[in-house]
Amino acid sequence: MKPIKLALAVTIALVGIGTPGIKKANAISYTITHTEYYQTRPIYHAANKSQSAYVWNKAHTKKIHNLKNYPNTNWNATAAITLKHNGKSALYYAVIASTPNNKTNVEGYVWHGYLTKGYNKNYAVWNNLALQGFTSTSDYQSYINQSSSQQLTRDVLKLFPNSSLSLSLSNYVENRDMLADDSVTFNKSYSNAVIPSKANNYFYHSYKDTRSTTTRLQEIETALNAEGYNATKRASLKGYQIGIYYVDKYYGDTDDTGLGIILAKPTN
Repeated sequence: MKPIKLALAVTIALVGIGTPGIKKANAISYTITHTEYYQTRPIYHAANKSQSAYVWNKAHTKKIHNLKNYPNTNWNATAAITLKHNGKSALYYAVIASTPNNKTNVEGYVWHGYLTKGYNKNYAVWNNLALQGFTSTSDYQSYINQSSSQQLTRDVLKLFPNSSLSLSLSNYVENRDMLADDSVTFNKSYSNAVIPSKANNYFYHSYKDTRSTTTRLQEIETALNAEGYNATKRASLKGYQIGIYYVDKYYGDTDDTGLGIILAKPTN
């Protein structure tokens, strides 16, 4: 399991938690007509941070939270729920909140139109996010630019001044097994792949690892030089894309094969 998978291992058990100041709604019956549980939980954030948008209890009888009170929160959908009321159907998501301090267990049902896909865009308060919640390369780049956990990522990208970041290629870094399991697709999309395995070893944080970002960067650059990718060679990689993934602390469920860089030329 990867770091900050945003409550992927939390049991789906939606319970109503009262919130002072939010009045109980008219308890006219809402009926669940369809439920689709997610194996990989999509990540959402509030479509409008300033809008009152309520999270309901499971019976849809009480408003228990307001999205605007959680401006930096990501919402992990555990299921898509179709509710029928007065002859009309509406799509809701069963959600669990994830905050930067990871100390909330807020959950409930929220109408799908109040949410939009992807991470909360205030990346300055988020660290060590998994790639699954980024919606585009530019979105991922914003996170790299803003998150304090991504200093090494920013520094390594500067070592390849003529190569462009790719979220798609980064997914092959975080999920290295995809290179073998999905090699046909990879080879159709990319050519001339470069996987500097020695340099990639220095991205990993072992238990009680106290090396500074500066030291780690020096080790990565030295390893790249030893593998034949000195500054001149790196600068020559025009037209190449770079995939990169890094977390700045030790996680027991993260191994060294899910961190590092891959460079390759897109085929189109």
